[in-house]
Amino acid sequence: MTRLRNAALLGVILVTAPLRAQEVSEARVRDAIADGAGGLGQAVAGGSPLTGPAGTTGGLGHLRLGAAATFTSIEIEDPRRSAGTVDFVLPSGALTAALGILGGAGVTGFGSLDVIGRLGTVLPREEIEDSAPLLALGARIGILQGGALLPDVSVTLERAWVTDLTYGEDDDEVSFSGEVRVLSARADVSKSFLLATPYAGVGLDRSEIEADYQIPEERSTGPGEIRGRIDESGTHARAYAGVEIALALLALSVELGTVDGGGSFAALGARLGF
Repeated sequence: MTRLRNAALLGVILVTAPLRAQEVSEARVRDAIADGAGGLGQAVAGGSPLTGPAGTTGGLGHLRLGAAATFTSIEIEDPRRSAGTVDFVLPSGALTAALGILGGAGVTGFGSLDVIGRLGTVLPREEIEDSAPLLALGARIGILQGGALLPDVSVTLERAWVTDLTYGEDDDEVSFSGEVRVLSARADVSKSFLLATPYAGVGLDRSEIEADYQIPEERSTGPGEIRGRIDESGTHARAYAGVEIALALLALSVELGTVDGGGSFAALGARLGF
């Protein structure tokens, strides 16, 4: 499980493939993965839980379905060189759902509860067949129900996983396989104005990664093939803001966010409400 800064395990892979004749230092590979897990955790966790406003569905019988695409800007140590970093963008996408369980109590709607989920993919490179499946489950609790004067306020706890994350062949500079787990907590606020609903939020992510790597003998700086494993974790804060535009049953959203340490992301979303 790895240290999080602004990058992903996938980023390490993306930048190592092109220079096939380059020798690769194991120390630099480990530094890059340790430096990069935060970006992958960022791509897995996303920003706001459902890429939209803070309000819950309204209780039993209510359902929201949506889709979101997130683009995470990542900077990691470049394992092909003795010093320096490399930048790239890591995309991910998911179908989202929120199922109402409780409608809340009182004028404020305090205690409303949704079960939320995401099913999607993280794309390590341009080929869709190399994508890794993403699964997330959680719960959103309403703290305040919006009205003429009041905003919507909610908190969310979610667990996300990416398993079978692989890249590279035996003759590549570096090949990887790994698993990423992220536990996320979010606090969101939003206020509806006619067709537009601006929203903002803050959160914490606890990301864990287990990764195996291999450097073939002809690429390594050592006397032979190098195989290793990393098992690390880290916690990072994030903040984000966006706006949702309602178009009849369909609502479209755009969101921008930042992660401590210098990371950033942008997300586009669409949802249906019933």
